[in-house]
Amino acid sequence: MPTAKHPASRIALTLLGVVLVAVNLRAPIAGVAPLLPEMRADLGLSRSAGGLLTSLPLLCFGGLSTVAAALGRRIGSERALVLAMLAMAVGSAARIWTAPLLFAGTIVIGAAITVGNVLVPSVIKQHFDAKQGLVTGIYTGALIGGAAIASAISAPLAHHDGIGWRGSLAAWTVPEVLALLVWLPALRVPHRPPAAATGSVSVLRSKVTWGLSIFMGSQSLTYFAVLTWLPALLQDEGVSAARAGGALAIFNILGIGTALVMPSLAARVSDQRGLASSIAAAWAVGIAGLLFAPGSYLLWASVLGLAQGASISLAFALIVLRSRTPEVARGLSGTVQSIGYLIGSAGPFVLGALRDVSPSWSVSLVALLTVVIPMAWGAWNGGRKATVG
Repeated sequence: MPTAKHPASRIALTLLGVVLVAVNLRAPIAGVAPLLPEMRADLGLSRSAGGLLTSLPLLCFGGLSTVAAALGRRIGSERALVLAMLAMAVGSAARIWTAPLLFAGTIVIGAAITVGNVLVPSVIKQHFDAKQGLVTGIYTGALIGGAAIASAISAPLAHHDGIGWRGSLAAWTVPEVLALLVWLPALRVPHRPPAAATGSVSVLRSKVTWGLSIFMGSQSLTYFAVLTWLPALLQDEGVSAARAGGALAIFNILGIGTALVMPSLAARVSDQRGLASSIAAAWAVGIAGLLFAPGSYLLWASVLGLAQGASISLAFALIVLRSRTPEVARGLSGTVQSIGYLIGSAGPFVLGALRDVSPSWSVSLVALLTVVIPMAWGAWNGGRKATVG
């Protein structure tokens, strides 16, 4: 943290802050999926409305990523993260009361997560350039770990001593406040904006930017679609709620390992097209498995879990590796995530809507399988050896 007197202390505290922010960047969304049946019954929501609870944050990711990058440049990445954690805690506390507040709080949470999504890669580039692969792996591992914990404990917590879905969702304000407290010292450090902003036009001219954007968008679409609807899909196949929740936990937990390893692997080679293409192939295998052999759902949840951890961590790693400076990393991160998450936001809503108008999940899974095609294209173009900026 910038207020620490000694470099080692500053680096350690900054790393802790990065980890705590990461834990909160998916947990408030992942914790909703196991509770959706109860929430829909209580609030009278359709499947498409339930999918909107996941799509809304993704729309924020897409629509506000460039704004988040500008905010970080204006007031400093660390100060912006303080505001993000405060807003996230407020949104989490607000969304438990009524249906309108549920959606309003979800939007606030999505905006706060957007700030973290965009600015943490810039913080990593600035403070950990020599260890950027390792720290990116730790960051994405913590991000996926937060989602895994949320998906695993949300339903059991809701059923414990009558806590209910509202109490389960409200519990996530605790780690959010903890992250806020760790970053608070950043408010005392003056920030001087750079003399000139990174040229967004030069970032947009790079083929790497567009490849990374398509890769980010397609992998986020598949990830959030599976995160939102895997339990419901399995329950429609006759799997118990407990086992379906366990499959979702496997999906999230197995991603931690590949998230930790993939950035370091990517940093050791100059061309990551082979790694990225292998990830796209793994997504295809897992989705096809759920479509054609749903009885082996634990196997397919495992394959998809390994794929999702590798894909998001590689996407973040490539943003850092392809950027010439921290300023370029902030601009590239904002651009890639803005385009990528606008694409990804369609996943949960569209899959839920397709299920509402079809007799089974087959149509939804076929649609999801086609997303792997642009994922492979983006992987090939975003993974090639090049530098942006």
